Order: sequence, then structure tokens, then C-alpha cells
Amino acid sequence: MIQGTRKVVVVMHRLKDQPWGARLKEELETSLADHPEISCEFFDPEGNPILQAQRVEEALQAAVDALVVLPLDAHRIRAALRAHPTSDVPIIALDADLDDPSLYRTLILADNRQFGRKMGEFFLDVTGGSAELVEIRGVPTTTGAQHRSAGFREATAGSKVRIVESLVGNWVYGQAREEFARLLPRLPRLDGVFAQNDEMARAAWDAAQEAGRSDELLITGIDALKGEHGLQLVMQGKLAATLLNPIPGRAAASALLAILSGEPCLPRIVLQTSMFRSHERIRAWQEARRARGVHER
Repeated sequence: MIQGTRKVVVVMHRLKDQPWGARLKEELETSLADHPEISCEFFDPEGNPILQAQRVEEALQAAVDALVVLPLDAHRIRAALRAHPTSDVPIIALDADLDDPSLYRTLILADNRQFGRKMGEFFLDVTGGSAELVEIRGVPTTTGAQHRSAGFREATAGSKVRIVESLVGNWVYGQAREEFARLLPRLPRLDGVFAQNDEMARAAWDAAQEAGRSDELLITGIDALKGEHGLQLVMQGKLAATLLNPIPGRAAASALLAILSGEPCLPRIVLQTSMFRSHERIRAWQEARRARGVHER
């Protein structure tokens, strides 16, 4: 049982224009709604890893009762935590592996390398093993973006599924759309887009639609949020597929309650995924490709 009021600082990666982050905040608040003794202060660095690391240090110096962090740059966050070796603040790390279990009480994340592998396998399967793709990455310093890229390349190594251009969209719609729209005219022959989240996948589809080329492309995302996001885009046939990126809010709340109550919690929790496909969109793309006379390259 938790005694007295406890202050918890939650350092996000981005809330503005980032539905996954906003949903995480909402889930964490909902999961703790019956615990008024826990006061959560959320900090949004708006994708700035330097500001994020500074806020982590401030929380450690203030000796808050617990710190939840979603690292934008694992190197900076490790350095911030190591700069305070005598701090007794329990750390819950989400969505990124800090590669040092001594720095946190629990780590909760999905297998981002598996995300990349599954999407690589998807493109191998539906394209017959031959495709030219654009990758749209999240924030390059995040382990999520790095591991999704690595997993995709592992799955497609030695095949004719190739990433011909890699763009940075920083997880957000506006930047991804601008970058992809600028690139499209330079790639008259293109088969698809591996976007590392659904917001960037939506941006790619909108840019391709504006250019009159959306029918040519298989576009995939990751997150599978309900509502007007990934799942809806797959149901509408705009995205060919998306992967569930589970929201860790409930798991983080459970770990937080255990830590503040002096109870043990698992040091590492890996959340599971599943894929959602638009078979109609895939069939339409395959038929259009055959009609254009595109054979295995």
C-alpha cells in the first residue's frame, strides 16, 4: 500500500502531432485515476533529446518519488542517469532499451527489431521478392527507429527487395509528407513505402495521392491505433498493412504502483505485436503491377 502523496515525473518523447504518445499519456492517466495519492507531472520535450535529458537530470536532482522516461537518445539518457549514481529515484524506461539494467527498475517495450523483420517479410511475400522501396524513419537517435531499420534489412538481405531512399520523418505527419513529396518526382519507378509509424505512412499516402501515384504504391505503417489512425487506414485500403505497437501505459502504471508500494516488479517486459493487412489493397496493387508488365527484377 502506498503511504502519503507521491510525485512522479513522466518525461515523454513527443505529444504534439504524435497520436501514439498522446494515447500513452491518456492510458497512464486512466490507469492511475483511482490513485489520487500519485501526482503525475508530464513533460513534453517535443522531440528534443537535449531538453529531455535535462529534464531527467532535474527530476533526479529534485529526488522525485519515481521517474518514467521514453528515451529519445539512449546515450544521453544513460549519461544523465549515470551522472547521479547516488540517486534513489526508481526509473521506469519505456519504448527504448538503455542497454544497462542497473539504470532502471523496469523496462517496458515492444520488440522493434521484430517490427522491422515482420515488415521486411511482408514485402518479400506480397511483392514476390522484388521491390524498390522508400523508408521513412522516426527520430534517428531512438532505438525504435534504429532497430526497425535493422530488422527490415535483416529480413530482406540477399533479396531483390531494396530500400532505394531513406528519409527522416521524425515520427510526425508534416515532416514526412514534405520529405516524401519532394522525393517522389525523382523516383518514377517505385513499388512501396516502409514507414516506421502510421502517421508517416498516412503522410506518404497523402503525398502520393496528391501526385496521382497512390495506386502504384504499397504503403505500410506501425502502431495500429484505433480510430482515425492505422487500423482505419488499413480498413480504407490506404495502407497495405500495419503492425500493432502496444501502448505500455497500463503496464507502466502496474510497475509504478508496485515500486511505490515496495513490491517487486519484473525488470523487463516485452509487449507482443500482431499484423493487420488490407488484402484488397494488396491484390489491387499486384494486379496493377502485372498490368504494367513489371516482372521480377
